[in-house]
Amino acid sequence: MLRKAMGVVLKIKAKNIFGAVLIVVSLPIGYLFFWPVGISPEVWTPNKNPAGMPPFERNNRLADARLIELDGQGPEGSAFADDGLIFTGLADGRIIAIDPATNDFTDILNTGGRPLAMQFAREAITNVQTDLIICDAPLGLLAITPSGELKTLTNEVNGTAIRFADDLDISSDGVVWFSDASSRYGIHDTLYEGMETPAAGRLLSYDLKTGKTEIALEGLHFANGVALSKDESFVLVAETYRYRIQKYWLKGSKAGQTELFADNLPGYPDNITRAPDGGFWVALVNGRDENLDALMPSSFMRKLIFRALRLIKFEPPWGETWALYLDESGKVIHALDARHSDIYAVTNVKEKNGLLFLSSLQNNAIGIIPSPISP
Repeated sequence: MLRKAMGVVLKIKAKNIFGAVLIVVSLPIGYLFFWPVGISPEVWTPNKNPAGMPPFERNNRLADARLIELDGQGPEGSAFADDGLIFTGLADGRIIAIDPATNDFTDILNTGGRPLAMQFAREAITNVQTDLIICDAPLGLLAITPSGELKTLTNEVNGTAIRFADDLDISSDGVVWFSDASSRYGIHDTLYEGMETPAAGRLLSYDLKTGKTEIALEGLHFANGVALSKDESFVLVAETYRYRIQKYWLKGSKAGQTELFADNLPGYPDNITRAPDGGFWVALVNGRDENLDALMPSSFMRKLIFRALRLIKFEPPWGETWALYLDESGKVIHALDARHSDIYAVTNVKEKNGLLFLSSLQNNAIGIIPSPISP
């Protein structure tokens, strides 16, 4: 009888152990496959990554850049003052002014947000620099006056919040063209944006004279870099999560129409700036990943990977970055890259006096390298 009773007890224990193991195994599986994620990935199929093929041969030329090291991370954008100083914003909210001759820098103020792209406005008749206009991701479009006052120009349009002010350019008649990267996600939710890639980005305009904010384009896949053409007949806007750049016509018979300017780039296009000769510099913050490209046609697999990435608090590897020069027709003339170097996560390329100034989303430095298009 005792032996029989012990056998029953052992069976019960075995069943409990098996049940416990089954629960332990089932929980992560259930989470990975069935837990609600709050995203609805848009299915699409990228073309083959052209990295390594003409005109995108790898050359590591950006790795030769001289570095101006800073005391903070993420000088994402920059603006040149007429006195030679370089203004930039850091991840901790500070705006600083850098003297490129001495590498010294001075704190100007802290926006309390995350300053990204910036540019000086100019007085229409005298061409004198006035306010420093800033895209601050969570706060909207800001301005620092010559007296040092910080102002909010706009943080909403048509009753909707500007959630992710990103890049800008200013026309000669005082219209700020800028991007709202996503109307769904802010700067702290980029993992959601990257795995869902919703058509939630917008190209906006703000008139410095009237204070009016308008929507020019909607339905962009992470609206990022913005740059006006030399004659201001069109404005470019990057779609980071489609590896392309759109052209929006402002003047002429095509005014109000959109067409493709550059497509199937070898990385994620970030800020766009106009070069002195009328072409454009485009920063690719990171190179494409074949595994991520392979996920794009599958909504199910992207949700599964998204659940896993949230568990481990994923941070993207910053392996490859590019600086592309495109002419006014969108043809890639120069492609400079760096891989696993001190220059990485380049978000902004600005040319001044024959030099390229390289800003970064993650680095604690600004890079300087000779421009390949200078005489």
